[in-house]
Amino acid sequence: MLDVKQADPVHCLAFFIVPVDQAAVAAAVKPYNLLPLPTADTSLFPNGFPQGKFPVLVASTFQSDIRMGDLQLPKQLLGGSLQVPYVDRLGDGKTPFLFNIKQFVGGYNGADISASVPALVGTLGGTTLFVAQFVPSIAPYELISSSDPEFITQIKQIVVPNPVSGPGVTLEVADADFFTSTTPQFPAHTYHEFISQPLILTNTLCQRNPIFFNFTFTDEVFRQGSVTLVEPGAGAFQGVYQGVQGYSASGNQLGYNAESCQSAAAEVDPVAVA
Repeated sequence: MLDVKQADPVHCLAFFIVPVDQAAVAAAVKPYNLLPLPTADTSLFPNGFPQGKFPVLVASTFQSDIRMGDLQLPKQLLGGSLQVPYVDRLGDGKTPFLFNIKQFVGGYNGADISASVPALVGTLGGTTLFVAQFVPSIAPYELISSSDPEFITQIKQIVVPNPVSGPGVTLEVADADFFTSTTPQFPAHTYHEFISQPLILTNTLCQRNPIFFNFTFTDEVFRQGSVTLVEPGAGAFQGVYQGVQGYSASGNQLGYNAESCQSAAAEVDPVAVA
């Protein structure tokens, strides 16, 4: 096992499993293929998955970028991503990997410029990162109505920055409007499984970035609502998706060094997947 770079506490996050047309997803992950979803495993898919669809994981996070602390960068960053699980990186027809469609990083409280260096460092390391603006700008989501608690989150990719007067030119990528769910369609294990799959990098390597939720103040909550994916920011995945299932929690992320994809797959931590 390679040494862990450093623990990176993710203070709060929200994930949504968006059922996107399978043909569009298959085209987006080329040159790799999609694996068959293990829908027979009721611990992951107790209610199956819609025919002709494939899961796209849409995420919004708030984190401290401790791994870059030596560079004297702001520790508080916002993040977002569109990722596809169950991608056949090894070509063996069975080992799942996570494929980045787009991944974003943003400065805390509107300090967009502070995300530029983390984006560059991440991109050079094999994870292409785009600088983005987030709503809200200090958390992964915000409460907009308390009577029947309703939350929103929004990601906008910055195309032309304007640090002087703002906001510059942006492309809307994703919006989510959601509520707490009392009848979740997926257990927490499903989300843990998706995000624990090794990430395919752009440099022939892969990377494990597991998030651990096995501590007292995980505060996991299941969500349900609508997710809007917007072109061109979200490409062929554009659409308004209703009844989307989600999960929010607090966790601790471990960032490993990039390694061979075979090694990354062999060393997935079962504690993170549980």
